[in-house]
Amino acid sequence: MKKIVLVLTVALLGTIVMNAQPPRRPDMNPGQMVEKRVELLDKALSLSEAQKAEIAKIYSEELESMGKDRPAKKDMTEKPDEATMKAKREQMRAHREATEAKIEAVLTPEQATKFAELKKQEGKRGRGHHDGRRGANVKAPKKANRCDGSCECKKAQ
Repeated sequence: MKKIVLVLTVALLGTIVMNAQPPRRPDMNPGQMVEKRVELLDKALSLSEAQKAEIAKIYSEELESMGKDRPAKKDMTEKPDEATMKAKREQMRAHREATEAKIEAVLTPEQATKFAELKKQEGKRGRGHHDGRRGANVKAPKKANRCDGSCECKKAQ
């Protein structure tokens, strides 16, 4: 009887632990990533079928060119130095800006205005905001915080 109770308890605890972990985001292949990005833009900008096809082509080219520049995981045995990382960030920024310029060329003037607004919102939400810090276990930045006070961070402190 004790063995049965013990086995059931272990099984129950195992089930609880497995369900407590957040679900994993499914791995996407490059084609699915392009579809998802085009779908998100379509939802925000109401793209025509021709625009969707052209933007999908632009995103596919971007992924292909960025994949060529990225070293294989097996080649990354050492952590790159700060100068190398900075150069990579600049290269990624240039890729992103070129892609965004190509997309803007496909859009109507109204859609281009909305696209610019989306980029501004993306910038506020993620890149560069709060010196790139995420989570509670990150050390305080050495530089002053770049927050402009428009978010909730100042109110929470």
